[in-house]
Order: sequence, then C-alpha cells, then structure tokens
Amino acid sequence: MQAVELSGFNGLDSLRLVEVSKPKPRSGEVLIEVKAAGLNFAELELTKGKYSVGSTPPFIMGFEAAGVVAENGPGVKNFVVGDRVTAIVSSGGFAEYATASAASAIPIPEGISFAQANTIPIQGLSAYTLLKYVARPKPDESILIQAAAGGVGTYLVQLSKLIGVRKIIALASGREKINVAKALGAHVAIDYSERTWAEEVRAVTGGSGVDVVLEAASGDVGEDSFKLLAPFGRIIMFGARNIHDTLGPQQIQQLIYKNQTLIGFNFPSLRPQQVAESVPELLDFIREGKIRLLAENEFPLVKVRAAFESLTRRGTIGKVVLRP
Repeated sequence: MQAVELSGFNGLDSLRLVEVSKPKPRSGEVLIEVKAAGLNFAELELTKGKYSVGSTPPFIMGFEAAGVVAENGPGVKNFVVGDRVTAIVSSGGFAEYATASAASAIPIPEGISFAQANTIPIQGLSAYTLLKYVARPKPDESILIQAAAGGVGTYLVQLSKLIGVRKIIALASGREKINVAKALGAHVAIDYSERTWAEEVRAVTGGSGVDVVLEAASGDVGEDSFKLLAPFGRIIMFGARNIHDTLGPQQIQQLIYKNQTLIGFNFPSLRPQQVAESVPELLDFIREGKIRLLAENEFPLVKVRAAFESLTRRGTIGKVVLRP
C-alpha cells in the first residue's frame, strides 16, 4: 500500500511517498481502510523534530484517520467490518490502511463525511476537553480565541457559544476568516494581522481585559494576548507552538501582581476517563447539528507537501485532510 513516511527531521524535505505492507490489527485493534487523514500543526512540528512521539524515523506519518473497518483484531466486539469510524491511529494515518484501538475508535455520525469526521478525534475533543476541564469559562466571562477559523478554533468558538459565554472574541486573519468566525458565533471578530488588534480587544472589553485567554499562537500574538488578560483572569497555553516557549520576568510579575492564573493543556495527557466521558457529549452536539464541521481543504496523498504548506501559509479554514 502507499503511505507517507518521515525519513528524518529536515522539515517537509523528509517526507517520502513509499510502498509498505498493509498493517495487521493486533488484539483489541481494528484495521481501517483510510478514506481521509487529518493534518495537525503538531505533525508539522514533528517533521522538524520539535514534537516528540517517541519514535525514530523512518515511520509512517499521521495521527488520525477516518474510514471503514476492514478487519477486526482478536477480541474486538464493538465494530463489524464495514462500520464507518474515525480514530487516533497507531500505525500512521497517512496511508491506505491504518490500525487503531477499537476501544477509542469513534463511530462516525450519520450525515458526516470522512473528511469532516477527521475533525473529531484531535481537534474536536481537544477543544471540548480544554473548555470542560481546564478553561471552564463562566457565562458572565469574556474569552479570547486565537486562530478562530482554524481546526481547533472553529470548535472553540462554537462550543463557547453553546455553553453561553457572554463575550466571545475571535482572532483571525483576513476578511473571509473574520466572516467565518462571526458566522460560527463569535460576538466580536478581530483581524490580528492589523497593527491595532490588541487595542480593539481592549476597547470591546471596556479596557478591563479578557477573563480567559486561549493561547496557542506563541510569538508576538501570544505575547500581546498575555498582556490582555484581566485581573484574576486565566490564560491557557496549548498547542505545539507553545511547547518550547519560556516565560519572561515581566510575564511572571504580571501573573503575581494581577492575581492571574497560567494553565497548561495537552490533550494526550488527559486521563482516559475524561476523554471517554467527553466523546458521547461532543457527538451529541454534532448529531443535533449544533456544531458545523469545517473540512473543505482536501489533497491527494501524493500532494502531502502541498497540504502541509497550506497549513504553514495559514491560508485554510478548518481542517486540512489527505485522501489516499
């Protein structure tokens, strides 16, 4: 079968389209005939050696996939051949076939495409669990969401609206993304590529700042977002871009003087029970049509480099997927 292999840590130059044997499901696993595989920023960082997965190249890329159950490993009873599933995979999703734990594979709801289903295992559940277990925004609070038209951001905007947050401030770049963020439920959408974006955020909060900042951008946008945190507010740092960041003395002083809280979030580090409880809750929102799944950026497997470049340019809205 065809698959995308990472041969080293030299960025996108390390990606290779190779022929490999179809994986065999082990006990408790399903074999998925992959119909769509999702891309994540963490995988982009992985190509540079900046995100650890505990494996040494060469190995097959891809954290998640959606498709059809082609074979059950020993002991699997919750799926039958032909079932539509999406999952975090164990053998690499950028391939024609991939294996995944049957216990954590997610049935694809009726009416959801394979591309859309790829938004659920990492981005959807990351957004849901981040809000539920870590950020915990109250209805009377304001929340700042970076990259609001991205894969995680589109979920964060919609879920914040569903739980009744009074002021959702979305950051995005360009008119099209601004319009998407507003359509998804943001009360205010601001173009962070404009020099005055931070002043706009202060203005819409009456100068008091934001109660909850969801910080994934790092760099200048991350630093300015940090400064926008209100007294007694909390900032949640997450995503592959923040892993190597360090706090400066001024940021530490700000946290102390303004009684603020800094919290880290890493989806893979959640307790299994937290994820298990969240899956049916998120799927209910999806089945009821309360969440739009944006996944309109599709590339064939042979165009994997172009797919990653689209992420690098930040020119996409929602999920980017590969089709074997």
